[in-house]
Amino acid sequence: MLSLLALFAPLSAHVGSPDVFVDGQAGPYRILVTVRPPYAIPGVAEVEVMTRDGDVDDVQIVPLPLTGPGARFAPVPDRAQRSPDDSHLFFGRVWMMTAGAWQVRVAAGGSRGSGVLAVPVPALPQSTLAMNRGLRALLLVLMVTLAAGFIAIVSALVREARLEPGVRPDRRARRRGRIAAAVAAAIVAAVLLLGNRWWAVEAANYSRYVYKPLRGEATVTGGLLALTLRDPGWLATRTLDDLVADHGYVMHLFVLSPELDRFWHLHPRQTGGGRFEHHLPDLPPGGYDLFADVVHATGVPETVTSQLLTPAIHGVPLSGDDSQWTGDAPIRPKPVASGEEVRLKPVASGEKVRLKPDSTGAGRRTRIVWLRDDAPLVTKRLREFSFRVEDENGQPAADLELYMGMPGHAVFVRRDRQVFAHVHPSGSAPMAALAMAASTPVHEHREGGIPPTVSFPYGFPEPGDYRIFVQVRRRGMVETAAFDARVP
Repeated sequence: MLSLLALFAPLSAHVGSPDVFVDGQAGPYRILVTVRPPYAIPGVAEVEVMTRDGDVDDVQIVPLPLTGPGARFAPVPDRAQRSPDDSHLFFGRVWMMTAGAWQVRVAAGGSRGSGVLAVPVPALPQSTLAMNRGLRALLLVLMVTLAAGFIAIVSALVREARLEPGVRPDRRARRRGRIAAAVAAAIVAAVLLLGNRWWAVEAANYSRYVYKPLRGEATVTGGLLALTLRDPGWLATRTLDDLVADHGYVMHLFVLSPELDRFWHLHPRQTGGGRFEHHLPDLPPGGYDLFADVVHATGVPETVTSQLLTPAIHGVPLSGDDSQWTGDAPIRPKPVASGEEVRLKPVASGEKVRLKPDSTGAGRRTRIVWLRDDAPLVTKRLREFSFRVEDENGQPAADLELYMGMPGHAVFVRRDRQVFAHVHPSGSAPMAALAMAASTPVHEHREGGIPPTVSFPYGFPEPGDYRIFVQVRRRGMVETAAFDARVP
């Protein structure tokens, strides 16, 4: 048995990409919703709603548990405010009081009626909120002032309460005042000591309440990967035997090389509570990063991260929905021989082009074009990443097929692997959670032709150098292209 070195990075559910993006329908209106969950729970989530239609004149938002009785009894919603700079943008804030699976119901109204879109949101406390130095200094001054004031009041009360107006306290009265002041000081010291201990206990309890991701342990025997999920202890309600299928699979496993020049999208088989197996394809020797996406029955998604160090593996050919991408060709001014990937010079519209040979080796080429506009890439701002698939004749591909129920899949990963997000045309929320929220995204295709352009709503959480992997299915084959993006 060959044991693989499995290291775990304690990151958030989306590995540094916690914001939730959903592109869907609220009745007759198509809207793009961004929800930024609170960093600490209880806390305030920020909600932004971008409307595609100009006749939306009212947007209301309300937070609810994703499932259970609380999901059926909605409180009075808050009215989102329209942005003074963009008439299509509405924003608001909602409270999320407990950790777990929540939803934000967005109601849009206008000249064509009204509709509701439910956005699933995992509320996972990431840490305690730090108190800045100015506030700490102010609170310390107020505490000292209150303590000194209390001691002075008690001393004066005991010393002078029995005296007639204008009579000065005698020696005995002053002695009673000093004794009362000492007793009051002892009481203040005891209260402060007990309060500090109480606060330490509360802080310790909350530290246990802070989200602790699942851990992954991997071994491989004869090319068979065994991946076991471990719960380091968080909420008592989290279990490892309640995972549900998302896009037909309980786990989506992404394997990335350190230079991001190799990419595998695999789907291990569940063999027990928190245990998965998969026959690996050929793997060159070296280290790899693993990102395993799972969804609990509560609707909370988690990404389990690991690192693998392995010698060469001679595995089995890929099958089903498993796919891979290998190699990043140098920039060249024109297409080169088959087997190389080419980035063409951007055209006038600002497009970025990648050319990829057919994985069947039959000579057919599939070109995926990033339809990028001139708007700069910035953090904390939702935008649509659109990609057009072209055939060997340079025409929009008319033979695309659904890949695991979606027109396409995209993975956004930062070079240092501290940001990772698996995104669909419907957004970053898993389809299993969207189904629990009774939401039907606009991009969920059930039948009919697949348009040659696929878009993914996403917003970079932090600056850095990113690689974007885009996957579509054409003529039964999964096509993958990679694009680089720098976010200043």
